[in-house]
Amino acid sequence: MTKISLVIALVVVMASAACSREHHVNISAAYATQDCNKANTQFDLNQCAQANFESADRKMNEMLRAVMEAKDDESAKAQLREAQHAWTERRNRECNEQVGPRDQGGSIWPMDYATCLEQKTAERIRELQKDL
Repeated sequence: MTKISLVIALVVVMASAACSREHHVNISAAYATQDCNKANTQFDLNQCAQANFESADRKMNEMLRAVMEAKDDESAKAQLREAQHAWTERRNRECNEQVGPRDQGGSIWPMDYATCLEQKTAERIRELQKDL
């Protein structure tokens, strides 16, 4: 290769890298959690699990907004909204089935339900991360 060919190839590679960085959104899939092992009562455990779910839910919504903003096509955005709505319904249904009825779950039910919601939401965060 001649020097000019090398220079042209280098310019093309650098321009390509710059373009890909311009459209790539770097959002961490991590979200803040509380250490529920420090809780002393079931009420505290329930509150801790709920706080962790809410943190995951905020992160998921942040990721969803970033994925939505990365889409240029309104049809793709509408499809993502529909998919997210279906995912939320499925998550809630699966956690209801897994944890069982609230009136039969006792004082631990809120913790179990929030933990299920958090785990499924964390999975969704990882799925959305792949779309960025």
